[in-house]
Amino acid sequence: MDSIKDQLNAELQKITFDDKRKQELIHTVKKSRESKTLGPIRTYRMVFSAFVLLSLTLVFISRSMVNPTRVTQSEGGGTLTILDLLSYDSVKTVLLAVLFLIIYGLFKQSIRKQGRALPTCANCGTKWTHKLALKKAFRNEKTKCPNCGMENYQTRKSRKKTSSFQLLIPLMIITANVFEHGIYGTFIYLVFLAIFIIRLVPYYVELQLDDPMNEPLW
Repeated sequence: MDSIKDQLNAELQKITFDDKRKQELIHTVKKSRESKTLGPIRTYRMVFSAFVLLSLTLVFISRSMVNPTRVTQSEGGGTLTILDLLSYDSVKTVLLAVLFLIIYGLFKQSIRKQGRALPTCANCGTKWTHKLALKKAFRNEKTKCPNCGMENYQTRKSRKKTSSFQLLIPLMIITANVFEHGIYGTFIYLVFLAIFIIRLVPYYVELQLDDPMNEPLW
């Protein structure tokens, strides 16, 4: 048993890394530590910002209304309630934004836990930019690596994950019915959804050198 340990130690001591690889390892360790440290802080900032935004909007709407208490009393409705505020599309917009922020935060937390990052070339290991990864997520054909020029394909598993984000598009029908002005609600939902997809989809892109269309289905 001791001889096996000695052999393993001897083999491990023979392993060497060049300067570039050492810098990459150091950068990975630092990034991992920063994500663990800044994770709770970012979550707190996101929730706090959403709460402040919602509060300011409600205050602005309540003050911009012309003596709402007098109006509601004259109509026999009593005082202004939360349901009255929810009848305004501006309040619904803020609530929709808060909902997207919460879902976005959950996805980012899941990405950090899974150790996901922007895709790297399957040949040279060069990390692709956010823009290039986003472009690749919506293109099934081959794409050349900007560093080595090798053609990369998106894996079949990765394509299923990136395509699943499109399932959120039909929900705009529900959003249109929630808003008083359906066209406005649809537009706002699509804007938030576009930002949501642009920020998250590139982290689910995985690359390979072989065309997945040539792989067996089972």
